[in-house]
Amino acid sequence: MEITTLSRSEQKRQQIIAAATSLFMEKGFPNTSMDQIAKLAEVSKQTVYSHFKDKNNLFVETVTAHCSSSNLRKEQFEATQTLEENLLRVLTNFISLVFSPEALRVYDTCVAHKDEYPELALLFYEAAPKVVIQQVETCLQSIAAAGLLTIENPKFATLQLLGMATGDWKLRHALGHAKADDLPPAEYVADCVMRFIKMYR
Repeated sequence: MEITTLSRSEQKRQQIIAAATSLFMEKGFPNTSMDQIAKLAEVSKQTVYSHFKDKNNLFVETVTAHCSSSNLRKEQFEATQTLEENLLRVLTNFISLVFSPEALRVYDTCVAHKDEYPELALLFYEAAPKVVIQQVETCLQSIAAAGLLTIENPKFATLQLLGMATGDWKLRHALGHAKADDLPPAEYVADCVMRFIKMYR
């Protein structure tokens, strides 16, 4: 097994991202300063700015890092699995990402400060939801190319599938009326897969 050793610069970059993630989660975006991030990361403020031009850019990097660690970003159509298994895997990983404490907190931050920092919401959308939607769309395109489903508009189909999977759970979390473990149950997700297949078969 090949072991990759990070360069000193990359190690510091990862330290900064980890520190920023922790502080953004704890204090929120407006109440977190680059000085605090530098101190927690045990690097100079100059080092932080040499890697990230501003706090907005660093915020997006923390979101991107979280999404990149998700299994969903690695999802591809697996020809060795059934259609149901493929779709169920995609939805399960999607739900794990969307309802993770980090994702929910970031979403809340963007909504709460949309008037003060309107660019933040756009940066977040470009770095996370848009990328995830494109990844799922690519999976559906592969499924259609394999002749398993007839999907004329993969983008629409993607939004239908993901929207159906989140149900009203995402809204209840956003309104503060759901517990951390209040997620779409497995039987509901499986039912979404069956109905989606029936619609496009």
